[in-house]
Amino acid sequence: MGMSAGPSGGGPGSSPMVDINTTPLVDVMLVLLIIFMITAPLLAHKVRINLPQQSTDPADKSKIEQKRLELRDLGGAIEIRLNNDPISQEVLFAEFREMGRKVKDDQPEYKIEADETVPYSVLANVLAAAKRSKVERIGFDSLSTASGGVGAPPPPG
Repeated sequence: MGMSAGPSGGGPGSSPMVDINTTPLVDVMLVLLIIFMITAPLLAHKVRINLPQQSTDPADKSKIEQKRLELRDLGGAIEIRLNNDPISQEVLFAEFREMGRKVKDDQPEYKIEADETVPYSVLANVLAAAKRSKVERIGFDSLSTASGGVGAPPPPG
């Protein structure tokens, strides 16, 4: 009643199957081929970026007017100095508005030196006023130890 398809397992006339099953090998090779076909064009694609060139001419920096803006906390009162001259916040904001009307190349560069005890809100107000006035050149500088900034020895007395 059974069907026989030839010699099967373990009998005296049967021999072991010695052929390797190549189907999984072909599947893996096809997958690798597809992956390489997809990634090869991506590797050849380059993105061109035009980076700005740094000027090596020291005269470029010397043409820009430097203004030093110091913010100090004097025990609750905030002292603002522009080029070592004490000014009020309103006068500073008026200065920003005046300089903001100029072309960027004609604007001075403001270097902010803030004492570590100055509240962040004061510094944020100064930066916001500069941004509203369209002042382009503004940066931070650390207080020097000679001016009584961070790392300075305590005053005598």
